[in-house]
Amino acid sequence: MSKMLTTQLTGVFNRLDAQSLDIQMAAQSLIQAIGGEGHIYVRGYGDLKCFESFALHSAEKLQSSRSLDTLPSLDTLDSTDRVLLFGEYYTEKMAEDVSQLIRNHRDVVVVTNKPTSSDIPDHLVHFIDLSTPRALVFTEDYDKVVVPHLIALNYVYYEIYTQMIEMIRDLGL
Repeated sequence: MSKMLTTQLTGVFNRLDAQSLDIQMAAQSLIQAIGGEGHIYVRGYGDLKCFESFALHSAEKLQSSRSLDTLPSLDTLDSTDRVLLFGEYYTEKMAEDVSQLIRNHRDVVVVTNKPTSSDIPDHLVHFIDLSTPRALVFTEDYDKVVVPHLIALNYVYYEIYTQMIEMIRDLGL
């Protein structure tokens, strides 16, 4: 089983690595909030909401980050702010938030599995596909288990985080 899990996770990491340019663009968008004296507002959805606390409060939190839930409305964001949204699937609530942010001309980074039923608008949106749409590992009963959304999000987060640290140091922010 562990060999199968390792093989499947390697495939997920390879699909994420293939999005390195998208991840770099996302990091550059978020770093603009720090350079422009704005904030990075973070919101998680579904099972990945738990990661919000890590991005906001851990030793490796995003600099100048705040919870999007602390705002009275999305209308209070200004042009120096950036938004990071993540969830295992592109839910109706996430789609509503993305639409509102686009209407308000706000830059947003979206990390989720690519939806099959709707398109994520690319205007002002930096999209990263989690590449974890279904369970990966077969059991002896031919069930599939292990949907590694959190592992994939951790990988994407640390890719963004390390690039942001490099940019902060290069720019002297």
